[in-house]
Amino acid sequence: MPQPIIVIDGIEPLNLTGIRQSVGPLHALLRECILDGRLAPGTVLSQVALGRQLGVSRTPVREALRMLQEEGFVEAEPNQRMRVASLDPSALDADYAMRITLECLALTMTLDGFGTRAEREAKAQLTAMRRAARAKDGEVWFAAHREYHRLLTAGAGEPLRRQLEALADRSVRYIRITQRLDPESWSEAGDTEHPAILDAVTAGDRDAAVSRLAHHLERTALRVLAEQAPDYEPEAVPRAMALVSAGPSPWGRSRPARGLR
Repeated sequence: MPQPIIVIDGIEPLNLTGIRQSVGPLHALLRECILDGRLAPGTVLSQVALGRQLGVSRTPVREALRMLQEEGFVEAEPNQRMRVASLDPSALDADYAMRITLECLALTMTLDGFGTRAEREAKAQLTAMRRAARAKDGEVWFAAHREYHRLLTAGAGEPLRRQLEALADRSVRYIRITQRLDPESWSEAGDTEHPAILDAVTAGDRDAAVSRLAHHLERTALRVLAEQAPDYEPEAVPRAMALVSAGPSPWGRSRPARGLR
C-alpha cells in the first residue's frame, strides 16, 4: 500500500517544470521555512513525505537536507530521517558573541568609505523598516533589516562578510520565533537603535558607532535568550562585549528581566 502524502503546514508545492531534480529550489525553500519559523524546531522531515508533497524524487530532497545539515539547520536521526534543529541557547550565545566581535570589526573597516550614497541607502532601509513595522509585514522588515546591516559592514572583505551572513542566518531563526510571540513590540527598540548607529557612522565617530552596534546586538541576544531559555545564563555575549570595550549601554539596561517581553 502506498504511503500517504504527509503535508507539512506552511510549505507550498514547488513548480519545478523542467528542473524536477534541481537541488537549489528545494534547499532554498526548506531553508527559508526553517528561518522564518514555518518549520518549527523539532519538526521531523521525512524524505519520502517531502518528495511526495513537493513532487520530486528522494534524491534531490536527500541532497537538500544534507546541505541544511552542514549549515546546522537540521539534525540526523537514527532512522535516516532529519529533524529541524532544536533551539540551543548556548549556540545562540556563541553566534551573537561572534557577531558582536566580527560585525564591529567589519564596521570599523567600513567607516572610512561610508559616503553619501551609502548613507542614503541606509536611511532608505530605515524608512522601509518603519513602514513594514506599521504594516506588520515581517518579511519586508527582515529584508530591510538585513540590507541595513549589510551596508554597515560592506567595507569588509568577502570572507568576513560571508561569515557574518551565516551568523545572521542562524540567529534570525530565534529572532523570528520570538517576534511571533510578541508581534506588537518586536521593532520598537530597533526604531531607536538603528538610526543612532547610523548617526555615529555618518559623523565618523568610530567609538560611538562600535559601542552602539555592539549594544544593539547584545540587547537583541539577551532578549531572545530571556524569551527562549529563561534559565540560561549567557556567557559568551558578555565576554564579547568586554573584548570590544563597548562601555556602558546607551540604551539603558541590557539584560531584560526574566519573562519580560
